[in-house]
Amino acid sequence: MNHPVIEQIKKADQAIVTEDFDSLMNIYTEDAVLVIEPGKNAVGKAAIRKAFEAIAVYFKNGLQVKQQGLEVLESGNTALVLANTVISAPTYSEVTRKATYVFTKNAQGIWLCSIDNSYGHEIIGQ
Repeated sequence: MNHPVIEQIKKADQAIVTEDFDSLMNIYTEDAVLVIEPGKNAVGKAAIRKAFEAIAVYFKNGLQVKQQGLEVLESGNTALVLANTVISAPTYSEVTRKATYVFTKNAQGIWLCSIDNSYGHEIIGQ
């Protein structure tokens, strides 16, 4: 059986691809952080939604996201996810990023993304 965090990541990837931003926002904590690009973050659901809407336009509504390997390290209500995230679009060659995600289990037992960093260590020094 897959870890619940992996299921949330699958839902998020599908929501990004289909541009279902309402469903996507249900996967984030209220104060989540999204690394838009090294040196530029969106904080909070409203800013994250706006960022994903702009990302969709930038990639001409053709962004594809999938995972090729995930490792979940869980301690209490926190889970660190290390992932090989594959991103492509019609105007963007496929790249694999060494992503880092942090999920927090809420009071209802649902895992929500609190840090979404698809760039991983690439943000160091930026």
